[in-house]
Amino acid sequence: MTPPRWADRFLKWYCRPRLLEEIQGDAYELFHRKAKESKRLADWLFVWNVFRFFKLKNIRAVSPAIVSNYDIMFKSYLITGFRNALRNKATSLINVLGLSLGVGAAITAFLFMDFMWHVDGFHQKKDRIYEVTALVNENNQLKTWGDTPLLLGPSLKNDLPGVESTARVEIGSAAVRYNDLVFNESIWFVDPAFMQTFSFPLAKGNGRALDTKNQLVLTRAMAEKYFGSTDPVGQTLSLKFINGMKEEFMVGAVLDRPQNSGMWFSILVSMEKFQDLKFKDAYDWSYLTDATFVLLKPGHDISEVQTAMETYRLLHNNSSPEWPIESFDLVPLPKLSAKSNDMVGAISYAAHPSGVWSLGAIALMLLLLACFNYMNVAVATVATRLKEIGIRKVIGSHRNQIVQQFLTENFLMCSFSLAAGALLAYLIFLPGLNSLFPFEIPFEFSSGNTAFFFFFGIFALIGLVSGAYPSLYVSAFTPIRILQGREKFGQRGLFSRILLTTQFVLAFTTIVGSFVFIDNALYQKNKDWGYAHDRNMVVPVPGKSEFLALRDKALAFPDIESVAGSADAIGHQNKVVSFENLQQRFQTVTYGVGFGYLETMNIQLKEGRFFNKGIESDNRESVVINESFAKRMGWTEPLNQSFDYDSVKRFVVGIVQDFHYDGFYNPVGPAIFTVVPEDKLRFLSVRASAGTTTQTEAYLKASWKEIAPDDPYEGFLQDSVFEDFHRDNNANVKLLSFISTMAVVLACLGLFGLVSYNIARRLKEFSVRKVFGASIYQIFKLMNRDYVWILSVSFTVGAPTGFFLINALIQHIYPESKAPNAWPFFFGLLLMFISVALTVGSQLKRIISENPTTTLRSE
Repeated sequence: MTPPRWADRFLKWYCRPRLLEEIQGDAYELFHRKAKESKRLADWLFVWNVFRFFKLKNIRAVSPAIVSNYDIMFKSYLITGFRNALRNKATSLINVLGLSLGVGAAITAFLFMDFMWHVDGFHQKKDRIYEVTALVNENNQLKTWGDTPLLLGPSLKNDLPGVESTARVEIGSAAVRYNDLVFNESIWFVDPAFMQTFSFPLAKGNGRALDTKNQLVLTRAMAEKYFGSTDPVGQTLSLKFINGMKEEFMVGAVLDRPQNSGMWFSILVSMEKFQDLKFKDAYDWSYLTDATFVLLKPGHDISEVQTAMETYRLLHNNSSPEWPIESFDLVPLPKLSAKSNDMVGAISYAAHPSGVWSLGAIALMLLLLACFNYMNVAVATVATRLKEIGIRKVIGSHRNQIVQQFLTENFLMCSFSLAAGALLAYLIFLPGLNSLFPFEIPFEFSSGNTAFFFFFGIFALIGLVSGAYPSLYVSAFTPIRILQGREKFGQRGLFSRILLTTQFVLAFTTIVGSFVFIDNALYQKNKDWGYAHDRNMVVPVPGKSEFLALRDKALAFPDIESVAGSADAIGHQNKVVSFENLQQRFQTVTYGVGFGYLETMNIQLKEGRFFNKGIESDNRESVVINESFAKRMGWTEPLNQSFDYDSVKRFVVGIVQDFHYDGFYNPVGPAIFTVVPEDKLRFLSVRASAGTTTQTEAYLKASWKEIAPDDPYEGFLQDSVFEDFHRDNNANVKLLSFISTMAVVLACLGLFGLVSYNIARRLKEFSVRKVFGASIYQIFKLMNRDYVWILSVSFTVGAPTGFFLINALIQHIYPESKAPNAWPFFFGLLLMFISVALTVGSQLKRIISENPTTTLRSE
């Protein structure tokens, strides 16, 4: 096997003769080693090494005379390029502006992609860290869960010699108090090894703070929230947990959580303290914790752990037959955040890979659109320099020198565009993109090499794509034809039409695709939840006494129409359970509720009845199901059907309409409602009268301060349960609106430059037509005849392409998307038609105001 010939020839061409044998020998040796595993990887490695050794000290010396001549020529090309740019200010401005917009979009998109590709990439031991995930059969569908048995971590550490340490994560919450400040915060209970497994920068304190059970670790943001500028280390915080227990903790350390961390925690507490708090009487293999991480010892392979996982799977399944695990998997930390969108209970989050790649593809289309604009204007305006080219050829310039001249001028313009694009990305595009997310993407690359190769690549791309054809084509002109005036370049040239058509195809693809996505996003925004939610409020309560006290207060308030309690809150806390029926296993979301809850939450009854306090069986045996549950069970007449759940035979007394409880990225699944005793109610739900939501919320806050002054008020509007989904959805609408606007601007910039040049070229023709009686309308029609055909072809090709590409993406992201319709096509065509008409029409004034006698005076 041999490496790529072109790379080997390139190495021989640039490398100093005295170094060639050594460098080439090393590259060949590495190639043959890798080729035993994969020829393709070996080729890539050889190419990488060839470019890696392309350094100044390795490059062969060049003759001083050649260098001197080249310097003189290069300076001449630059001076000519500057003069030409100043001579054609409007054209140069259009070219630079168009390219800089495309470059700015590309830089911003790549920063976003680079950021997402390297989420959690700052951890020093990332290549040895894995999260254990569980594959669970949910309603005959295999799903990946982040939850794993609590006892799994210690067992792996004790049983397997290749495991250096394990770190578990159990997510809870507590009311945190410092002096008069009281807030409810998310708490991560973690093993002490968490601090050594991961590489979160230590800002203050002791990196082994969690070795002591009564110490906790804060993020810098959380430390500033409670202590301001005061040093938090050694300070004491009081935590009241959901089981009512209060504990005092000393702040042992403060961490900096980098922006590219996929794990979003605020307070870390030792896992030993979690077990001391006894949220359960005992923890066995049936109890699942939120995450289990494994750190391998150097030199050990993950297969050593994978082969031992069957033993632990059986231990869990024997202890929890109602929630069996099909298998365990171990996901490397660098890939964990990318899999979060397909994982239930993910611990590390990043943007959906489809969205990341789609943004990159759209940015590339905008960049190509800008390059085609540049090329179109450059080709159209070459006629102004035909005599210059002819004279250069007559006095001895070779074709390659003409090519070098035009490419140098082109790369000069690209340099300005690259600088302007980077400035646009830094000042406008990236801050705008950051405003759409709850995190901030910095203007920095994952490494210096990444930055170098990206900017080098994008500079080469825009330089070659936008300048290669014009320079090659122009250099082929015959000087005799040019000087005789027989070279009529730019008059309705086929290539000019193809370029313009291509750029409008890209524009229509982007615009129609964006409108299709926006149309679907607006549909998702206004989608029916399955129940009326706009006047509902929910208040979490710690126990029965607080629930009863707040319920009585709510019942006494005249603006509250209905009050009820529940153990779980729709959309806020969705509890998934497993049960067996007729030797089949089913999973469903279950809500424990009090009497009147379904009526208070406006759940729509389809058949049967709601729970009735006067019917004794409703306290224990009755259940209300949704339509999806009935379909999953295979019931055509679900009313009065029965099944065993929670060791009780349940009878269906009501069927409610399907309602969304998990956003709109997932389809509506099975759900059931059961009645629970008052001492298990942890949420108070109220329905306010129309127009009194604000007053009702203020009343509930004031009442809570009287009932539980030491606990923070955590009430929320039911409207807010899908807040994250709608924030993402609104961000998509804003982003795609901007992208479609960019596509229109870029398309019209190129068209404006082309129309301006063509009018200048045909001004005498139009003047003659005016002298012979042609109306402005006839001239305008003549100007636009070609553009109408170009727009028609572009729309016919680009609109369906954009529709099918984006619709495929929508089908992948949304299980219930909007049915396709003609509005995106109509709006896309209308927007481009208006934009083109304004662009062309803006130049009509020049023809109207031009005096034919002035124009034709020289004839």
